[in-house]
Amino acid sequence: MGEFWPLQMVFQASLLLMHRWAEQNVNPALFPRELMANASDLVMDEEVSYNPQILLKKAHAATSSIGSATVIIAMLEKSGTLKIANVGDCGLRILRKGQVVFSTAPQEHFFDCPYQLSSELIGQTYRDATLCSVELTEGDTIVMGSDGLFDNVFDHEIVSVISKIQNAVEAAKALAELASNHSVDTTFDSPYALEARNMGFDVPWWQRILGKKLTGGKLDDITVIVGQVIRASID
Repeated sequence: MGEFWPLQMVFQASLLLMHRWAEQNVNPALFPRELMANASDLVMDEEVSYNPQILLKKAHAATSSIGSATVIIAMLEKSGTLKIANVGDCGLRILRKGQVVFSTAPQEHFFDCPYQLSSELIGQTYRDATLCSVELTEGDTIVMGSDGLFDNVFDHEIVSVISKIQNAVEAAKALAELASNHSVDTTFDSPYALEARNMGFDVPWWQRILGKKLTGGKLDDITVIVGQVIRASID
């Protein structure tokens, strides 16, 4: 396991805030759960009006739990426009005819330190969200997930799973299982390991001489949502 120590070091950097909450005896799951529950409750609010940034603003303001979280919200208008607000390193992919035609980009202060909404006065807010709008067509597939998915599964693997499994629920389960398997595989050259090497993290020089390199998945929470665009039937 010695050759994998740099990957563990950079992963530990992303856990500092979680450790802070743990030291204060704060359950880190409470803040994101309440945040998403508030977003669900407010989605039909007149002020929101299919604006994910406003939804993010109101949901964050209504959240009283202590903690922090990355978050992505997508709202589909009846016209077929998907509006997205993203804070941090959650992600979204749109697949069309077997190809990824749209991807969100993560927001990070530096490698493995993503933007987050939090209960603290100093930090990111809805104003920091990256906003996107995408015109969808019938047959498109939307894949949303936490960094636990995209740090462990390549886009071409997502395309492969979606092409084989038409049912959205089963596809989400398959992607989550694939991400989980990759996360504990120390020999898998994951997206996370690839990015770490690109940022200068690697095994010691003497191991590189022997042909070794930094590999392995990233242990993390994994959330996956898959949706398919279909034409609504009108009675």
